[in-house]
Amino acid sequence: METQNTSNRGYLYGMVAVIIWVGFILVSRAGSLSALGAVDMITIRFGTAFILLFPFIVKYRARLFTPKMFVLGGTGGVAYGLSAFSGFEYAPATHAALLLPGLMPIVIAVMAYLLAGERHSHQVKLGILLSSIGIGVLLIETFISSTATLKGDMCFVLACFFWGLMTVLLKRWKVPAFEMMLAIAATTCVMYVPVYILFLPKALDQVSTSMLLFQAVYQGVLAMAIQMVCFGKAVQMIGATKMGALMALVPVFASILAIPLFGESITVGLIIALVSILLGTLIGNLPRRRVSKIEAVA
Repeated sequence: METQNTSNRGYLYGMVAVIIWVGFILVSRAGSLSALGAVDMITIRFGTAFILLFPFIVKYRARLFTPKMFVLGGTGGVAYGLSAFSGFEYAPATHAALLLPGLMPIVIAVMAYLLAGERHSHQVKLGILLSSIGIGVLLIETFISSTATLKGDMCFVLACFFWGLMTVLLKRWKVPAFEMMLAIAATTCVMYVPVYILFLPKALDQVSTSMLLFQAVYQGVLAMAIQMVCFGKAVQMIGATKMGALMALVPVFASILAIPLFGESITVGLIIALVSILLGTLIGNLPRRRVSKIEAVA
């Protein structure tokens, strides 16, 4: 009973993370369509989180500024942020919605196998295969029709690699979700913000105050603080692979909303990718008993 309760709570945390992720894609695309660049978005995201969480960062400072925490901050903070926000500058939100969360279960599953020795059931492998087919179709369509968004797509692929690496290390090192969130905010600010202030171009003064506040609240509070805690707890309760598969639900909701919000087009490849990723997500998360019954009937 306790195991079932833990699993249910893990999926609940996972779904909250999914909902915030949908908003993250839409809000980030809106920011990229303004004058804000990737270097600005990272500062807004982690700078706001650092200010918000500063009392806790001071309290837990002895646990946060360690080599392992700097690795988590470097991968899940700086590297992921630069890759993802750069992708939003060159590719539409529908591509981000498919590639960021859609590719993650594949990357996480491979890394969980290689780095953490995590074994996968047949239905999880089938789910990953279906998601891979959808992503492959989208990339092929993009390459054939136009290479204008290919740079952005490749940035999203790179972002998935860094987030997947962070996810598996989080599980392997058994870092508590709250400490993980504090560590990423703290170490990212220490590593990145001084470089931004001294050397990088800035566009914060070229957008409205309302846009800055909107991005700060969503990126720094919801996407960074709340989403990271929910994501971390879900990884600890249901495992890195299942959480990665659950994140593949994001494309469905984010794509549906991005089309009317940003006037993005619906293509055959987009539809195939959406269907494949959704099926892959559902199959990858089916209870094993239910999958066994389906296989028996077939």
